[in-house]
Amino acid sequence: MTIGDEWAESSGVDPWAAHLPGQELVPTYLASRYAAQYRAIVDVMLEAQDTSLTGLSYSDIETRLRALLAERTEAVVADRLLREEVFALDARLDSLVKWEVLTRWQEPARTGEDFLRRRDRFQLTPKAARLHTFWTSELTSDEDAAADLTLAPRAIHDRLAQFAAAVRERRFPAAAAEYQQIITVHHGMAVAARTWQRSLAHALSGGPDADKQDALWRTLQSYIGMWGEQVDIYTPAVAEMIAELEPQLTESVWRACVLGALPGDAAAAVVDNQAQRWARTWEALRTWFAGADGQARRLRRQLRDLVAPWARNMHILMDTGGALTRGSELLALARAIERAPDDETAWQMWDTAVGVFPARHLLIPADGPDEHTVGWEDAEAAPITARFREFGHRAAVGKRTRAIDNSAGRAAARRARVAALAQRRAAEATLRTRSGTAMADWEPLSAAELQLLQEFLAVARVRSGESKRSEVTEDGRWRVTLTGPPDGTVAELPSPVGRLVTRNWLFELEPTGSESTTLERRDRNQG
Repeated sequence: MTIGDEWAESSGVDPWAAHLPGQELVPTYLASRYAAQYRAIVDVMLEAQDTSLTGLSYSDIETRLRALLAERTEAVVADRLLREEVFALDARLDSLVKWEVLTRWQEPARTGEDFLRRRDRFQLTPKAARLHTFWTSELTSDEDAAADLTLAPRAIHDRLAQFAAAVRERRFPAAAAEYQQIITVHHGMAVAARTWQRSLAHALSGGPDADKQDALWRTLQSYIGMWGEQVDIYTPAVAEMIAELEPQLTESVWRACVLGALPGDAAAAVVDNQAQRWARTWEALRTWFAGADGQARRLRRQLRDLVAPWARNMHILMDTGGALTRGSELLALARAIERAPDDETAWQMWDTAVGVFPARHLLIPADGPDEHTVGWEDAEAAPITARFREFGHRAAVGKRTRAIDNSAGRAAARRARVAALAQRRAAEATLRTRSGTAMADWEPLSAAELQLLQEFLAVARVRSGESKRSEVTEDGRWRVTLTGPPDGTVAELPSPVGRLVTRNWLFELEPTGSESTTLERRDRNQG
């Protein structure tokens, strides 16, 4: 078997390869048909680097592979997997060497016995070690590192205050120590933010399913649990510190801070590179926290805007898979069992509900007087009448088991859905009559009107720097236009479920083309 048998190599010359990086052979072992075997070899090689800097011999690799399999499988399975016809270690090592995953060399022979034994030694190449570390640990380390960032904005705020004080007092070694902590915390924040954004990008693409909904919910909970309102509390203070201190951070100040963290005889090139890196981190901090459109606020808005699609996708999945469950019946059964007078009655209720009944025996006449002493496994086969063959395992006597009737639940669900749709249509009609007016002049809202208004406000929310915003709802039926008040007044809208306090928007609600046709047809029918 050759390497070409394990993975498809394109034929011909790629003209792109003359201008851009081309094929990489190192990741081939991850996509090979024997990927499990290759990954086991690389696993033991990577683990050995913690204790050995001179690689592993052929026999050491074989021993460590057996130990690895013994930890994860039974001894019989390990022996079967390590047989020559299943696992050709020589061929696997040759392939890894050709793919530049392993480096192979031979130990020098110092005795006569050395010439008789296999002297090959193997070590992972640096690129392969970094790649496999990414696959084995970095995929989960993002979430592990993010779990330590509960007070990250506060930590940056406190360290930044100490850094500013040290810079003003020209205590550059102390300033360097504080700034190095800021770099570490900022890096952790960036890793956590990338983790959440990758999860959001995947979960919001394509059609909704249960796994994507679960990923969205876990991402939202992770953000709230780790940072919560920390971004809102400390972002203005951090932005103010950055604005005050930035004029003082000249190139000479950055060099002085770097020299406070490096030895006195550090090369000028090293100092310059470090100063530039620290300046780039400062620019990244300013991008994170300063301005109305900073990365911290933008991430918070992304997580806030996650609620609406998550709820919509849940509604779609429930409509597709059926919203009726057996929850109410299980709760009724639990209440009945809890109120049972004794344990025997409670167990009887449970057995009846789940269909646990004692075995039923067929009474068939015996052929001889001693047939009752013969065990069922030794007895002759008994003839089964056509009646029992027709009805199968069902009892021939007593009341037949009735099928579960869910018609009442489905009818109730349909009525609830029709009622909710009617309330929404009524709320749309009421809000349509208030189009073109300021919200401060409105009468109190009903619960359905308040919910619908909140949806419209989310659709046409006005971003910073804008005074007017017009958007079409997701169902394409309405165009919502919000115009901000020039005097900055606030409207308070009471409802049975609470009060909504917002800007005194000039609210406009116009039907789109399809909805206008529907409304005109309805008006003609009513006329």
